[in-house]
Amino acid sequence: MIRFRMEWQDAPGVRDTVLARTWCRLVIEAGGRLVTEAVHAPSESLRGGVYGSAFPLCQWIVDNWWFLLNEPYRFPARYASRDLARTARDREWVQRHSLLAAQEGNTLPDLTLHRDEQRVVARWTPDGMTSMHPFIRFTGAGEAHLDVADAERGLAEAVQAVVDRLAGMEEPQISDFRTDWAAITEATEQERTLCEWSARLGIDPNDPDELTDDLESTLLETVPGLDAPLRHDFLDATHPRTLQKDMDWLRQAEALAADAGEASSPANRKDVSCDIDAPAAHKRGYACATALRRTMSPANGQERIEDLDGILARLGWAHCPWRPMNLDPESPLEAALTRSDDDAPVAIIADAGRAGNRFRLARTIFLGQFTRNGKLHRRLATAAHTWEQRASRAFAAEFLAPAAGLSRQIGARASPSAIDELAEHYGVSSQTIGHQIENHHLAWINDS
Repeated sequence: MIRFRMEWQDAPGVRDTVLARTWCRLVIEAGGRLVTEAVHAPSESLRGGVYGSAFPLCQWIVDNWWFLLNEPYRFPARYASRDLARTARDREWVQRHSLLAAQEGNTLPDLTLHRDEQRVVARWTPDGMTSMHPFIRFTGAGEAHLDVADAERGLAEAVQAVVDRLAGMEEPQISDFRTDWAAITEATEQERTLCEWSARLGIDPNDPDELTDDLESTLLETVPGLDAPLRHDFLDATHPRTLQKDMDWLRQAEALAADAGEASSPANRKDVSCDIDAPAAHKRGYACATALRRTMSPANGQERIEDLDGILARLGWAHCPWRPMNLDPESPLEAALTRSDDDAPVAIIADAGRAGNRFRLARTIFLGQFTRNGKLHRRLATAAHTWEQRASRAFAAEFLAPAAGLSRQIGARASPSAIDELAEHYGVSSQTIGHQIENHHLAWINDS
C-alpha cells in the first residue's frame, strides 16, 4: 500500500490561508518502505519526512487520478524524472506521474506512480549529490508493486484528509478541488470505466478536446467485447488516432485463426510450468525459457530449435498453430494469441520475415503458457514496456538463442560478422544475438 502520513503543523509565516491550513510534516511510504528519506544539508542529519503544504500535492493527485492508476510506463529503460522530462513529449508523461510536478514551492521526492498490468508500480529515485532544493536532498531509492485497490485507497485517504482539513473554508480553489474530487468518488461504473480506458491511452477523460465524442463512441463500441487480459494489452499499445484500425486488425486476426483446427497431438501433450517467481521481468523470461527447453529437450537445451510447430503441437496448440498476416496494424501490435473455432490456441503474426516471425511466435508462447496463473487467455505481443511484455521478449531471446549455447560459440570478443553467423544459425535477428551477448555479459562486441 502507499501511505501519505500528514502531521498538521502551524504555519505562522505562510500568508496563503489554504497553504497554511494544510501545512504538515509529510511522510510517504510505499510497500512498507520509506520514500521521503532525506538529508538536511545544514545539519547533515537524516530525516524521514519533509515540511510543506499538502494541498498542492493532493490537488495534483486529483487532477491526475486516472493516469496514476491506469496509464503504463512508456519508455524502454528506467529514468529519473528530471532526465526523462528533457523532451516535450516525455515531459507530459512526467507531469502526469511524478510528484516533482506537484511541488509548487514545496519539497517532494522523485516518486512516480504508473500502472503495470494488474498492479500499480511506485518507483522513487534519489536526488544524487545535487538537489533542486538548497537544504533537502532525498536519498531513498526503491520500487514497490502495489495492488491496484490498495494504491487507490492510499491516494484516496490522502485526498480525503486534506478535504477534511479544509472543512468550513470556501475559497474558490477549495470549491473546485471538492467538485473535482466528488466527480471521481461519485462516478458511475460506466463513467469510471471510460475514464480508466481513456487514461490507459494517455488521454485526459475530462478534456473534451482529447476524449472526443467520436473516440468515446469507438471505445464504448469496441473495447467492452475484449477479455480483460487482451483489453489491457490492446490499450497499452494502441493510440487514440489508430484505435479503430488496430481493432480492425485484431478482428481480422480472429477471423484468420478460425479454421486453424483442433488441438494437435492430445495424447502426446506436455504440461510445462516454471516455478521461479522472479521479480525482474527478464529473469522470469529467462527462467521460463530454460524450463520449456528442458521439458521439450531440444538437443541438450542449447542448440537451435528447428521445429517450433512440433513444440506447439506438444503444448496442445491448434493443428495449424500459427499464421502470418500481411496486413500490418497501425500500432506496434506484433502478434495476437487467439483461438480457433475448435477452441485451440493459435498465434497470428504480423509478418516480419522468417527471423522476426520466429521471435514473435516465441513471445506468444510465453504469454500463453507462463502468465495469468497458467490459464491461456487471448493476448497480444506488443512493443509496450509493461512487465509481461518485457518478460516475453526476454523469453523469446533465451528460448530461441540460449546464452549457454552462445557462450560455447564465441570468444572474449564478438565481431559483427560472428553475430550475423550466430543469428543465421539460431534463426533470429542479429539484434537479438547482440542483446543476448550484452545482457548475459558473454563477450565484448566489436564495432567492426
